[in-house]
Amino acid sequence: MTDSGLNSWTEGLSSRERVREIAMTLTQSRSVDWVRAEAQVSSWQTAKDELEMLVEFGQVHAIEGDDGNTKYAPNYQLRYFNELTELINEHSQADLREEIASIQETIEDWMADYGVDSCDDLEATLTDESLSSEDVRERSRILRRWERCEDNKRLLKHALELYDDAQSLYPGQNEPSNSSSPLSQ
Repeated sequence: MTDSGLNSWTEGLSSRERVREIAMTLTQSRSVDWVRAEAQVSSWQTAKDELEMLVEFGQVHAIEGDDGNTKYAPNYQLRYFNELTELINEHSQADLREEIASIQETIEDWMADYGVDSCDDLEATLTDESLSSEDVRERSRILRRWERCEDNKRLLKHALELYDDAQSLYPGQNEPSNSSSPLSQ
């Protein structure tokens, strides 16, 4: 990454805001020093104070690292519930059902294309010695997409299960917004 690329994302953000930006995109536990360096913050104490505030508000978790030092990890539960809330508030039940059907259709196409009954069956074919290296790579790509589709389908199902209860708890919002953003990513 070039310096100009780094400057573009930090432009106009305070040190604390940069720490928050980095902390909220963590995919694994990281030390204060790692977050400080990624956020381009010179003060270790500023990074530490901001991370502790995020822990206090449940945005990240503080865990003891292998070296005995505190590391900061993403709060996957909060992220999951935020995604559920966004789905429920921005889409209708019909939208959610249609997306589940679309995902299932994609999965059924893969089942037919590869002659398998499940994602696990497709994974088992990766050791087939008759496959070329390109075939193995293609099946590996499909396998990763299939797993993401299964995760998305599970999230959509949970959104549908909670839909009525969640909508009733959203004051002044009895109908989902007419979001033009697509569900698929």
